[in-house]
Amino acid sequence: MKMKRYILIAAVVASGLACGCKSEKKINYYSDIYEEKPTTILIAPVIDNAERKVEKYPSDIEYNNAVNTATAYLRATMDSPLLKKGYYVIGPMAGRAVADGVNLSKKEWASGDITMLNNDYGVDAVLVVTLQSWKEGNGTWTACLEYQLRSTKTGHDMMHTWVLATKEVPKNMKGDPVKMKSDAAFAKKHDFDNGTAQRAFLVEKVNDYVLRDLPISNSLRQFEKDLYKSANSTYIKYTWSEDGGADVGKCSVEEYEEKAFL
Repeated sequence: MKMKRYILIAAVVASGLACGCKSEKKINYYSDIYEEKPTTILIAPVIDNAERKVEKYPSDIEYNNAVNTATAYLRATMDSPLLKKGYYVIGPMAGRAVADGVNLSKKEWASGDITMLNNDYGVDAVLVVTLQSWKEGNGTWTACLEYQLRSTKTGHDMMHTWVLATKEVPKNMKGDPVKMKSDAAFAKKHDFDNGTAQRAFLVEKVNDYVLRDLPISNSLRQFEKDLYKSANSTYIKYTWSEDGGADVGKCSVEEYEEKAFL
């Protein structure tokens, strides 16, 4: 509960600071990135604050494994959009070794001193993603995520985005989830069960949407070509539908906090 209260306060403060950034040009929203020109990004361990059914039912191993697999997949699918932008990415495997070496707490990853990552490992920025909640109800999966790209030189957020993501989960007459086309193909590709595929598919899409909005890496000639394109909103509502597309719009701070913390 302390962590939730801490993040809630941080979200409220940050929303007040970031409200003017919504729909701004990239040169304004990502001004710190254009100034610091990071090229090497470490993907930090996911900060997982989602409630676990297994806490109430320890014997429900199948459910626990499925949810944790999907949570791990959240981290595993962050490197692809960053690589496409030209960044050098310290991904999940190597990143785990670095994380073990610095031994930072959840709070320290999100808001503490991370300058040792620059001094000792040559990392320019750290991508910290927090899964605030992950719930299924009324035929819909809902995930509340928070993305921070933190400078290892200043500790400041060079990007801070909150996403309320939803995905429809149609059910049959028995109340079991229907295996939809996109989920089935995704499950087959990654050898997932249907439930894990539903969640993993959603977070991969959200990762791609949020991270491909970042400026192109300074390591590429095209670094400045998208300076004046519109940046994503600070608070985003991302809804995936089975017709194969996403409906993306702005999310209010109140709606996000209601889904994430209440």
